[in-house]
Amino acid sequence: MFARILENDDDVKNWLRPAPHEFNITYNHGHNYEPDFVIETNDTIYLVEVKGEDKLNDPDVIAKKKRGIQYCEVASRWGKANGYKEWNYLFIPSRQIMPNSSFRYLARQFQEG
Repeated sequence: MFARILENDDDVKNWLRPAPHEFNITYNHGHNYEPDFVIETNDTIYLVEVKGEDKLNDPDVIAKKKRGIQYCEVASRWGKANGYKEWNYLFIPSRQIMPNSSFRYLARQFQEG
């Protein structure tokens, strides 16, 4: 459902589901973290994690979230210094995604860090 929202949303310029090892983000002593989605709008790039409500307090999920936020902070600093877009992390509980949701609404509601 989220991919359909992205595909039909005029605010979304580009989006992808990262391939394995496309990002070099590690957590918990070397485990690889691949975000669920990377989304580009006119002024921002988002790393997005969509998780079921049963996983929201899972220690592994929390560790990935912390690393995703850190990654976006570093990427944003580099981007600012080099004339590129800001990066933001979104952690979206899956039940909050409705067929009529817009990406802009979800981004405002769930932006982290």
